[in-house]
Amino acid sequence: MSVGSKEFKESSQALKQMGRSRWFWAIALLLLLGVLLRCFNLDGKVFWHDEVFTALRVVGYMGPDVEQALFTGTTFTAEALLQYQTFAPDSTLADTLRSLANHPEHPPLYYLLAWGWVKLLGPSIVAFRSLSLLFSVLTLPALFLLAQELFGRRHPAVIIAPLLFACSPVQVLYAQEARPYSLWGLLTVVASWALLRAARLSTWRAWGLY
Repeated sequence: MSVGSKEFKESSQALKQMGRSRWFWAIALLLLLGVLLRCFNLDGKVFWHDEVFTALRVVGYMGPDVEQALFTGTTFTAEALLQYQTFAPDSTLADTLRSLANHPEHPPLYYLLAWGWVKLLGPSIVAFRSLSLLFSVLTLPALFLLAQELFGRRHPAVIIAPLLFACSPVQVLYAQEARPYSLWGLLTVVASWALLRAARLSTWRAWGLY
């Protein structure tokens, strides 16, 4: 091999390595941007109607009881309203289960997880919403695994799928709502990955995971 061809080969490899490095940092920055967008102004948006009902379910209050206490035709303060978004002194997990039993359209897993999460962090807008944020962030590596299972490790979809999810306005919105949508998205992706993996491996352990 001549000196010129050797130098050309080395310079080509260096350029390829530089290109890979730039792509790596660009992808990492976009994923980081997606996470930061989910964290930005988490407690600054209006805690809207459905989120209020999430809080009621999590802390264990019954809708009719709240209506009977508040809708009396008299004026009440903000403090009187906000007490129904905090745990009562004698509140237990059984109260949350009781509130869910009267509203079976709400799958209980999210609310039971939120009960423990809010108990740990304390009742606040950030605490109620940050659980959805956590589920949304966990969906990013789950999508990476799902795309690998579908297309192989070297397919562009392995990177494109998490990037699209990270920068999706709808997914950013759901990540900042105290609602179960982020959990449903995460479980859908994980279940799809586990099913494909089990079909490929065909072992009892893989099927058991699914």
